[in-house]
Amino acid sequence: MRESVRKLGLIGAGLWAMTEEKIDDLVKDLVDKGDISKEEGKKAIQDLLEESKKQKTDLEKKVSEKIQDAISKKDIFTKKDVHELEARIVALEEEIKRLRNKEKMFFK
Repeated sequence: MRESVRKLGLIGAGLWAMTEEKIDDLVKDLVDKGDISKEEGKKAIQDLLEESKKQKTDLEKKVSEKIQDAISKKDIFTKKDVHELEARIVALEEEIKRLRNKEKMFFK
């Protein structure tokens, strides 16, 4: 029983990397050995899958935050920056056209 609890503890530490199939296999193994009941196994699978999803989401969020932090510290343009610059260029080009047309009308 201690070994089973230890295994489940180790699983929790690296759960984000486990697939649903591996979780099912591990819990099935514990049920087959009689270390836990079928009901405990079902509950364990459900809990482990929920925790796995949570850990994956947390990891993705942390990685994204680190990337954004690194980008903000460097002179790297993001897609958003490029789109904003493109919009400004378009607006400036339109203003130049407007001024040229005004100038043509004035100097006719």
